[in-house]
Amino acid sequence: MAGTGSMAASENRDTPLERYMTTLELLAPHTDGLTSSELERALDLPKASVNRIVHVLLDSGLIAPSPGRARAFQLGPRILHLLHGTSDTAWLERISGRSLQQLAAATGQSAFLARLYEAEIRSVNCVAPDTTVRLHIVPGTLMPPHASASAKAILSYLPPDRRDRILDAQELEAFTPRTLIDRTKLLQDIAQVPGRGYSIECGEHVYGLASVARPIFGPSGEVRYVVGLTGPENSILGPNKDHNLAALAEASEKLARTLTLPMT
Repeated sequence: MAGTGSMAASENRDTPLERYMTTLELLAPHTDGLTSSELERALDLPKASVNRIVHVLLDSGLIAPSPGRARAFQLGPRILHLLHGTSDTAWLERISGRSLQQLAAATGQSAFLARLYEAEIRSVNCVAPDTTVRLHIVPGTLMPPHASASAKAILSYLPPDRRDRILDAQELEAFTPRTLIDRTKLLQDIAQVPGRGYSIECGEHVYGLASVARPIFGPSGEVRYVVGLTGPENSILGPNKDHNLAALAEASEKLARTLTLPMT
């Protein structure tokens, strides 16, 4: 009886639902997507069957046309919404690691990724450069909304009501003499971020240290993540500032592409 049950289970795996799931699993690792022909070969299914699967998944928002490759498909907004909504950050650490390593190597500073949750911003991943002295932001660290570049970058793109809820949820503590605890001055500082494309925190959280961060735009223009650099004030905002910002902009673009298609 056990053998018969096992055989039945194996036969029942070739169901429409199983085919849809297998298609999503095939698409996940491919940043530029796969074409219908490639899916036919990978699934070992006839063209008509693959076309039917593709149309169902497209109609449901589970896959979408790839913007980077003609006639190809990638994971769609409903799947991405599920992934970005989870509190599990292991997949984020995995797919952001390479870009953060490249950014740290290019600048000699610590590179980090931070994420917006319901009413707070927390670090997700950090890669320190291969130097004698290294700064490291522990994943899961709460980023003060008034004294961190990452929080300011995210707040600058949020609707005012949600931005205010986040600021109201935490005390505007004066960490150093430079910390902006005046709400009006803080909002003025945050309002400058979209115009210049990045946020700055200089000695406002830890005296002598500075950070810069750029927003990572999602498919619909939303900002849920930021990528940043942190290190000694002169190293971040001194003579190498333009180089740091250029490397940060490149990393932001790379991560925007990567985070729209999480890897398995």
